Amino acid sequence: MTAWLHYAPAKGWMNDPNGLVHWQGRHHLFYQYNPDGTEFSNQHWGHASSPDLLTWTEHEVALFPGPAGTAPYDATACFSGCAVEHDGAVSILYTGVLGDAQLPCLARAADDGLSGFVKDAANPLLPAPPAADITEFRDHSVWREGGRWRMLVAGARREHGGSAFALSSTDLRRWDYDGVFADRAATKVPGAVWECPDYFTSADTAALLVSVIHEDGMTGPDVWWMTGTASDNGFHVRECGVVDVGDRFYAPQSYWAPDGRRIQFGWVRTHEDPAGLDGPAVGFMSLPRELSVRDGRLYSEPAAELSSLRRTAMPVPPTGTVRFERARVAGELVLDAVTANGVRRVTLWSPGGAETIVDLSEFAGRDGVLRLFWDAGIVEVYRGGVAGTWSDLRVGEVAELRLDGAAGSAVGRAEVWELARKEREFGPAAATA
Repeated sequence: MTAWLHYAPAKGWMNDPNGLVHWQGRHHLFYQYNPDGTEFSNQHWGHASSPDLLTWTEHEVALFPGPAGTAPYDATACFSGCAVEHDGAVSILYTGVLGDAQLPCLARAADDGLSGFVKDAANPLLPAPPAADITEFRDHSVWREGGRWRMLVAGARREHGGSAFALSSTDLRRWDYDGVFADRAATKVPGAVWECPDYFTSADTAALLVSVIHEDGMTGPDVWWMTGTASDNGFHVRECGVVDVGDRFYAPQSYWAPDGRRIQFGWVRTHEDPAGLDGPAVGFMSLPRELSVRDGRLYSEPAAELSSLRRTAMPVPPTGTVRFERARVAGELVLDAVTANGVRRVTLWSPGGAETIVDLSEFAGRDGVLRLFWDAGIVEVYRGGVAGTWSDLRVGEVAELRLDGAAGSAVGRAEVWELARKEREFGPAAATA
């Protein structure tokens, strides 16, 4: 079943969001992509763009591995990276893969539609990881600061585990190694390996997000945030926490919108879902989120544009159970603070009787309204700056939902919104404003 709200390509495998950028009036979403199958391999960069974060146009593949003869450094795969505006165009930093080697590479947009990229003759930008004890070295977060380009690459060090490494450059081609920016030992963030660094500043506070590969046999939250202050000596972390309390969200990346908002997308790992390998495509993008730092903590909330999808509201009766005359692929449940404090879980049923249970215990005691979006089996919940993502694609349509713990006086304001569908478009190249 096609999701109404969450982007996915028409076919193939999709994972990490890459190269997120607003350019020439459009939001550009690139992503790890296997156009030839529904498994993780043969990684290209897929491409979609949108004028409004709601209506997406799927474009032709933007970045290809190899070919082996002229670009051997990425003949196996083009792994994750980021985009920056540079000299009136868009450049990307990505990880080129050749066998076991993973090294930073540079490419420049071929046109203003970002329909493809020209690989730089200087690739790979480093001949090897910049220190002998680095065992993993991939994925990029790049920004401009103090007249130089700054870059974080994630990975791991022998006997130190997850780490982020700092580099700097004057021209995006020649990079100096500035040392370890942050690591597991200096923070409370776990992991044998860190991936997909995402760095920005908000309210004069630095924020770093990393995705975690745990030690063998270990489990736990997979995406963490850290906040504090950065200097030439690295990152002094004051606070840290979990980016998403669900079990499907991974490898998020964020970027600045023209109005100053920090917009984030993450990969929804539906291949781990009970029904996740059905159909021609595997993997979804999360809903767009807005990030900020408040009182030293990362704050996530649904992008404001999502409210424009609301059409009609249906109140939740005192029994806490809502039955729809026709099953709904997508909708939004809104609970005020009083009701949200009394609801322990939400159960969604499909017309065929399949059910998914959303445990709201992680949101207990948070401030403000709780918003729960469902979309073709994907569920995202937001309250008090905390987000959670789950999925059960067997519940692709919702015929009934129940709020457990909300009966009688526990119900304050609780309503379900019908959401409009935004059609996806297809085109060979992005339109420009």
